[in-house]
Amino acid sequence: MSDLSLGGLATGMDTESIISQLVQLEQRPIYNYQQEISELEQTKGAWRDVNSRLDKLENRITDLKLSATYNSRTANSSNEDVVTATASNSSDEANYSVTVKSTAQVQRLAGTRFDDTSAPISGLGDFAAENTITINEKAITINDTDSLRDISNKINDANAGVKASIVDNHLVLETSETGEENALVAGNNLIDSNTNDGVLETLGILDGGAITNDIEVQSASNAEIDINGITGITSSSNTFSEAVEGVTFNINPDAVANDGTDTAFSSVSVAKDTGKATKAVQAFVDQYNSAMSFLDGKTDYDEETEKSAVLQGDSTAMRLQMRLRELVTSKVKDSGDYNTLTSVGIEIDRDGVMSFDSSKFTEALEDSPEEVISIFTAESDSDGYEGMAVRMDSYLDQLM
Repeated sequence: MSDLSLGGLATGMDTESIISQLVQLEQRPIYNYQQEISELEQTKGAWRDVNSRLDKLENRITDLKLSATYNSRTANSSNEDVVTATASNSSDEANYSVTVKSTAQVQRLAGTRFDDTSAPISGLGDFAAENTITINEKAITINDTDSLRDISNKINDANAGVKASIVDNHLVLETSETGEENALVAGNNLIDSNTNDGVLETLGILDGGAITNDIEVQSASNAEIDINGITGITSSSNTFSEAVEGVTFNINPDAVANDGTDTAFSSVSVAKDTGKATKAVQAFVDQYNSAMSFLDGKTDYDEETEKSAVLQGDSTAMRLQMRLRELVTSKVKDSGDYNTLTSVGIEIDRDGVMSFDSSKFTEALEDSPEEVISIFTAESDSDGYEGMAVRMDSYLDQLM
């Protein structure tokens, strides 16, 4: 016989409805708590995103604090097949006439041709079980069981400033660095432990303890250039970094033939590079707009839907927006032609969107570089006021 539930019918009371309402009433704090947790998670996520955008903004500000951002120099060559150049921030704006008379070359030694590069050298002479050759003070042990290929590998493994290879069954030694100072000299930085019937003599790298013209298929040489009529400027490499302060000239190794009959010419101009500063300012403007646009979206109230964004009414978010706008719109200093961001092409419209006139900025930077730079980089201790980048970086650093 099945059970029959009469509920409250017998008493005239709907007990199931009452119980359901009591359960809902008891669960209401739980629902409220879950809603509160959800809102807190949304708020937390929003501030995490704000923090990320402010962190990127601070990175952009860091670039604007550096004087190197504005003092950059560019070096242009009229003939890059002859010479290229780089200029540091401290270099003078000037033109340089560069004539290349010779380029730096490595030394190359070629030994005797052998029939079998894999055969042990014991068959070539009366060698000890172990022999020693020294290259640039690196002692290299050569066994009588070693082949020409083994010897080449051992020289390379020694990292002695020499590259070994086998070309048409000849052992070829080539200095790793160009210039006369890096050349191998028999008895000095190229030594065979057995001077009478040594490994290097047998391989043809030495002849009678010397490097002959037949062995030295290419001599080590220095590069030589003239700059603005100054002659006799040399370098062991094809790079000249000390001839002109702040400017490095890189000579193309194929610029001239090293037979003393040829020269090559190029003109190098060093000028201000405003492009680096322009890019840095544009990057700041873009990131500022990104951060402010995100904050606007998170503090918005939609009147049509009557819905508030997650940070709508948040006093911290509102103070943050106001302070960022104040930092970029307030006067940096009281005197001078350039004392606000607006004066150098950075403006805020009525909607709070920042724009950048790069032409106006470049013109100002060329007209009065120190004054423009100070708008961003000035320090109160030395200048009596703080530049915008210094102020904002300090604020963001404390905030984050």
